[in-house]
Amino acid sequence: MAGLVAGAAPVHNGPMRALIALSGGLGAWALMTTLALGQVVGTPGQPVRLLFQERVPYTESLPDGSVRGLVATPAEQALKRAGIAFVWERTPSQRQLLLAQGGQVPACGLGWFRNPEREALGRFSRPLYHDQPMAALVPGDSAIPDGGRMQELIANPRFRLLTKEGFSYGAQIDAWLGAQAANRLSTGAEPPQLVLMLLGGRADWMPVAPEEAQALIGAHPPGALRLVRFVDVGPGLPRHLYCSRAVPGTVMEAIDRELARLPSAPPAR
Repeated sequence: MAGLVAGAAPVHNGPMRALIALSGGLGAWALMTTLALGQVVGTPGQPVRLLFQERVPYTESLPDGSVRGLVATPAEQALKRAGIAFVWERTPSQRQLLLAQGGQVPACGLGWFRNPEREALGRFSRPLYHDQPMAALVPGDSAIPDGGRMQELIANPRFRLLTKEGFSYGAQIDAWLGAQAANRLSTGAEPPQLVLMLLGGRADWMPVAPEEAQALIGAHPPGALRLVRFVDVGPGLPRHLYCSRAVPGTVMEAIDRELARLPSAPPAR
């Protein structure tokens, strides 16, 4: 199921069915729930579209159609407490950026890092979750040692670095990548496909949050992958809702108020 709204009523009239048919694919259910709930939303005429990927443990859709995880659960709790109607939409990361930065529809990507370039084009919420320090995922037989320096590894042409297009790894690591990356391949593929590229010998390592690394490692045979940590990487970063400017400031303020009230709320950053 591509989208889900709590409390959505079935839609039966002919014009609405015609619009749903025209929308096609993953957007059909999201359009239906948007039209059905247009009168009970926190934005003018539309629910907020919560854009997510399957990224355990951050976001995971369950058989009942709900979405849970380290960033999904606090986002859902905050919007429900604020009385803001929303739609879950499974959306690739590059599409999330386009929607958040386009400003045409009230949409928020889940779990994005904050940086000045993104902030200039959209709105960030308070943190949903605070990561552990960034690490690396490598094949199990890799010569890359644990406890080294990421900055030196980035600058080492012997080891091929794999990154995802459009991702930020935090200001510190982004600066190293921009200035020193000696042997880097960047692709729009999602993390599970990046892992397959590692295992297929197309690259030697990829930056990864330890939380996500455990799920990626667990999806493959024991010993196929391992996590490498570094001594020069700073504290982990907060993950936010990254919203389009079509989400009004008053709605963002309401979300932030409720996020701050959650028992496990990270500090504002």
